[in-house]
Amino acid sequence: MAVGDKDSDREGISVTLFAKTDTGMQRPGNEDSFIVADLTSGTSGLGSEVSTHTIGDRGSLMVVSDGMGGAAAGEVASEMAVNAICEALMKAPPDDDICKKLNTAVETANEQIWNHAKQNVQLSGMGATLTAVLLSAQYAYIAQVGDSRAYLVRGDRIKQLTKDQSLVQLLLESGAIEPDQAASVPHNVIMQALGTSPTVSAAMCVTELRKNDLLILCSDGLSNKLTDDEIREIASQSGSLSEACQRMIELANDRGGEDNITVVIAKFDGERLHSATQRDSITGTLKVLDKGCFGGDISSIGGSLKALAGLPEKEDPKVTTLTLNRLDLQEIPDTAPALASWEPAVSQSEHPGRSFGKLNFVLVILAALLLSVAGYFVLHHFLKAGR
Repeated sequence: MAVGDKDSDREGISVTLFAKTDTGMQRPGNEDSFIVADLTSGTSGLGSEVSTHTIGDRGSLMVVSDGMGGAAAGEVASEMAVNAICEALMKAPPDDDICKKLNTAVETANEQIWNHAKQNVQLSGMGATLTAVLLSAQYAYIAQVGDSRAYLVRGDRIKQLTKDQSLVQLLLESGAIEPDQAASVPHNVIMQALGTSPTVSAAMCVTELRKNDLLILCSDGLSNKLTDDEIREIASQSGSLSEACQRMIELANDRGGEDNITVVIAKFDGERLHSATQRDSITGTLKVLDKGCFGGDISSIGGSLKALAGLPEKEDPKVTTLTLNRLDLQEIPDTAPALASWEPAVSQSEHPGRSFGKLNFVLVILAALLLSVAGYFVLHHFLKAGR
């Protein structure tokens, strides 16, 4: 049966999509990008062919990317990221392993951005976060690089499916700080991004969908302003997906809107999906496939970071970001003072919120940049391997 006809919708799994991006209240331009696509028909965008369709043999795609690098570089990086993912998946053989296809698409996007920046000196240092969802039958396969997020809303429950690849998350998992200290750490320090290193390690997971599930992707311009419960409430109680996107963006802007804001929401239906029950937890249908840059024994760096426990009380929203690709846990020194002897391999950009380390082959260590009233508190990173 043709994609989108009524019998096919009843027998298969239908997805309804909407997305919206906003510059916010303070940024001069929008460096976020998104794409939604029906890979089976080869159609992308928010037209009627994609906004509601049946998930076909090739699957369906949702991607959010937050570009960084200053001036037009961030916009270029994020647009390249979403387009490269979509093109790679449309070209991939339909019978290839889904995880392999998605991971290869992420690697392709990273390579394209990296090479483009090398060939265009004015774009040097650009990069982009990525959260991509490949929908196949009743499953959602998720790949993440950076700190854009994916959430799943099921009834009155919400769960963050992705784990931020950020300094905050790393400090928490290593045991260097307690949860009540997390607010004092700059939330725009991320461990890796597409295009800032020749290689990238995407975190991947898969979740089994239920009827009426809501899958939400967003950039940190939204997640830094709304709580999980606020996202759940707006998504569940809005009259339409477009209304939900608009309300979330308006609330983020009402609270300052310092960053660009992007939201993609999908709702699922169809006879092939089971109905959710109260006992049907989101966690029970979620499986981690690859931890990405957080793979390995994160706790092994705890001793090196304990000295960072005394953190300033307030974060300046314009703190510079360091991006650390391919974190090598074996190379981290035993004591935090040793970090001070390493020079940070980062370049400042025109973007007031983020900049990147020009990291070569294998990277390395932590670094953080924390701004107090007097200045920055820096945790340096190290280990540059040759090309």
